[in-house]
Amino acid sequence: MSRTISEISSIASTYKSLHVIYSPTLDCIYSASLLLRVLRDVEAEVQLAPFYSAQKPISSTAILGIGVMQRAGLSGSRFFLMDDFIGKDPKSFQSYSLHLLKTVKSTRIVPKPIEILAISSMLSLSRWSLYDERLLEAHKSTLAEAVSSELWEYTATLRLFGYPKRSLALALERTVDPFIPGVSFDSEGCRRIVEMVGDKLDDKGREKLIGELDRILSTYLKSVPPLHGEKIVAKNVDGFDDPYEMVYALYTYMDLKGPDPLLYLCLDNSMLDIAIGKYVSTFKTFKDLVDEIIKGQNVRRVIVKGVRLGMIDISSEKSIPPLYTIHKILRAIGIADELSIYVHGSEYLLPLQFIEPRWPFDKELNIERNYTVFSSLQDVGDVVH
Repeated sequence: MSRTISEISSIASTYKSLHVIYSPTLDCIYSASLLLRVLRDVEAEVQLAPFYSAQKPISSTAILGIGVMQRAGLSGSRFFLMDDFIGKDPKSFQSYSLHLLKTVKSTRIVPKPIEILAISSMLSLSRWSLYDERLLEAHKSTLAEAVSSELWEYTATLRLFGYPKRSLALALERTVDPFIPGVSFDSEGCRRIVEMVGDKLDDKGREKLIGELDRILSTYLKSVPPLHGEKIVAKNVDGFDDPYEMVYALYTYMDLKGPDPLLYLCLDNSMLDIAIGKYVSTFKTFKDLVDEIIKGQNVRRVIVKGVRLGMIDISSEKSIPPLYTIHKILRAIGIADELSIYVHGSEYLLPLQFIEPRWPFDKELNIERNYTVFSSLQDVGDVVH
């Protein structure tokens, strides 16, 4: 039976409470945050938690799942899927964010930063580079319906973060998809390239730039990702430079703080500035680590209980880097497998995004920020999907 988003408010009011349980992906967290904004005026207790920490309610209540699968029925409680209220097929890989935004905008005004942030949420669904044209093609009609055309355009340009809004030097330095060893977050490397090709690029200068960057990447990669092609460019939104960079900024912030702070994405615009600031300062610290992994191809393949994992040793690091973000960087250029696990001394660290999102979750996890700690590889095989 077809439902509407307004029914969620009615259900919450009827039960006097609503438990929202979400998968810790950017697409699901944005959707949970936008829903929280919608439910601000509802006279009901609204609780939100990721699937791995959400407790079974002790009394009758309504439970809404976003990107999670229900294990079994709950006595006295009703379990709903967000998919049913936004017209999304639960079996599809479509973005929750775009579907929910489209539905919410039919009855409410959504601020520009929140609206365009849905594009980043959609892009985060990519299984490799964010410039995956098949992902965009699958969402083209929904994207056009959900996000106002005045806020974005799809155009051919350099695939550098913030370009052409930013100077070439800054765009080069801030780009991590693709991550370019000796250039990404390396101001000296960027200065050398800009001196070589010039900051204002004509056709000849652009060809020279792409040739130099391809030369660097091809030293370490069998297949070099195209550095010039079509991409989404944000426009008319103050303080929002690049939807691709924002994906990495938000995942970096989640790696550092866990998913809970990002529930304020659609309630507090300052979250975006905070996330960008953390992204920049963090990768100035860990860019050498990523350089070393790429140059040394330091990813060892293992199979645990039938699941293929890429294992990365970070034992030499004094502090834990943003694990899922580094996985996304390495995955974008084809070095990482679909799942990555990190070795730190005698411990195995697994980003929480790799745990099968079933609820109620029946495993006890040793969780730190946005990863869980295991003492053996065999334990890892019991939770990955």
